[in-house]
Amino acid sequence: MLQSVLISLAFALEASARNLVPQLTGPYKVGTTVLELVDYSRQDPFAPTPRPRDLVVSLFYPTETRSRRVKNCTLAPQFPPATADLINMYINAPGVVETVTTRSCIGSPLSRPDLPLLFLGPGLGNPRLLYSDMAEEIASQGWNVVSVDHPYDSFIVEYPDGRAVYATDSPIVNNGTDEELIPEYLDARVKDTIFVLNSLANSSVTSQIPGLGCPSLYSQTNTHNAPKSKLRTDKVGVFGHSFGGASALQLLKDDKRFYAGADLDGGVYGTVVQEGTDSPFLYLRAQNHTHITDPTWAAAWPNLRGFKREYAVNEAKHGAFTDLPILRDLLGAEVLGPFAEGVGSIKGSRILAIETAFLGAFFGRFLKGHGGELLDGKGLDNWPEVTLAEN
Repeated sequence: MLQSVLISLAFALEASARNLVPQLTGPYKVGTTVLELVDYSRQDPFAPTPRPRDLVVSLFYPTETRSRRVKNCTLAPQFPPATADLINMYINAPGVVETVTTRSCIGSPLSRPDLPLLFLGPGLGNPRLLYSDMAEEIASQGWNVVSVDHPYDSFIVEYPDGRAVYATDSPIVNNGTDEELIPEYLDARVKDTIFVLNSLANSSVTSQIPGLGCPSLYSQTNTHNAPKSKLRTDKVGVFGHSFGGASALQLLKDDKRFYAGADLDGGVYGTVVQEGTDSPFLYLRAQNHTHITDPTWAAAWPNLRGFKREYAVNEAKHGAFTDLPILRDLLGAEVLGPFAEGVGSIKGSRILAIETAFLGAFFGRFLKGHGGELLDGKGLDNWPEVTLAEN
């Protein structure tokens, strides 16, 4: 009895030292791993000195069903040290951000390579880490999710070995406005994402992902014990927030492996605006972000020739489509300070549920071949904050 009380006390003390994000709601427990991927065929267009484009990605994926225990699960912190320190400095709250802890197990094996891949792109200037809660919640529903950092676009990109590069390190970024650099940012992001997709079809890369391994290490007589190594890279989904949504739309035009895409409250740019695409596309936007207020979206909409839906989310502002609502509810708006501005009044758990429901319905229909009834209006009354836009 005493031992069980001490164990319970130990867990309580550990939890009090961390700020745990909400429990995942899907049928799967989630694992996560981080990869550094260097594109030696391409020089970084923004780096202060010549160097290959050096990317960091996070993977979130089903690792076990809810009914099974994950062995040796260490929950991943949402922000590594340099990133946490920088955000702490911005909000003037030392020691706070590093306590935020996800619900994903570091290095747990990827158990369902047969499930589709979804690529998640961050907003301009944002690190991929501001979308980890969204990524792991979607993964818990039965998806393999890849979030990509874009060096010198994000305000910080921190590598697994502790190195970091900052947008302010780039003389090109420092000497140009965001508007002037939009074409260069978009070109880099599209090439980055295509490179990551190519890499995830390469066994030398997938062998670094827990649970996949390298099948060549197994003899032909022992193939039944060989790990499954192939991810589904021939037909994938892509979505993103803000400029990440613009990149998603352009990717549908530039590489047909990106089969369906979604934009979370982003304006759109690039050749796809005028040339359009036949691919399915979903637009989930803030209440006041309309075709009237955003001419880029007004120009692109008529040229989306495939399946398309547009939904507005009441009570949500532009920043609601990040993890900031979750962090605000967890840490307090007064702690996050300027990071809590521009989110709106919608609760973090609610916007996360909306994103999961609508993205799940959309990608489920086009990548899994089932579901999607929500897109036809069935069950829409369960989401009173969400309105189907008539264009």
